[in-house]
Amino acid sequence: MEMIKHMDWQMIRNASIFLGISALIGASVMIIAATFLTKAKDQHHAQERRLDDARIRYQRLGEERAMIDAYSPRFQDLVRDGLIGKERRLTWLDALRSAARRIGLPELRYTISSRKPHAPNFPVHDGPYRIQTTDMQLTMGLLHEGDLFSLLTELDRHAVGTYHVVYCGLRRARRSLAFPNVLAPGIDRANLHAQCTLRWYTLERTEP
Repeated sequence: MEMIKHMDWQMIRNASIFLGISALIGASVMIIAATFLTKAKDQHHAQERRLDDARIRYQRLGEERAMIDAYSPRFQDLVRDGLIGKERRLTWLDALRSAARRIGLPELRYTISSRKPHAPNFPVHDGPYRIQTTDMQLTMGLLHEGDLFSLLTELDRHAVGTYHVVYCGLRRARRSLAFPNVLAPGIDRANLHAQCTLRWYTLERTEP
């Protein structure tokens, strides 16, 4: 009888050990499975985020492409008109000399300053471009006031660039001391003298 009891206890102990080991293995399997599932979910979420980022980048590329297509023609027009890029001072001078010849100005002298950054009195968001200005000083002899407007009209037509008239002043030519009622230069010479300042504008890119 004692032997039977000893055998029963041995079997119970072995069964308990087996059950404990089985439970431990089961718990380990569950922990490993849970860890694997968590990693799988994390990888899935990471892939979804990468996919969303790719969609956003693709959408932005499409929007940028549409913007380029919409504004590129206007941008090319501004480059061709001399507002964007290097200043076209040679065309300014050619247009100025040609206009003086066509109009028949008795006198024309000019000086051109170096280009410098423009500082407006109001805030301007010009992005990667900076506004540059170049001043042109003109001293002219005119037969009449209309010559000045004719000269500016010729510049508008033939000079490549954008400018505005900062200042223009007119005065009559000096009169002869011997004949105070007669203008000294004569009929084919200047009856008026004009001094004008023209300011030319260009946009120069400062970022690559």
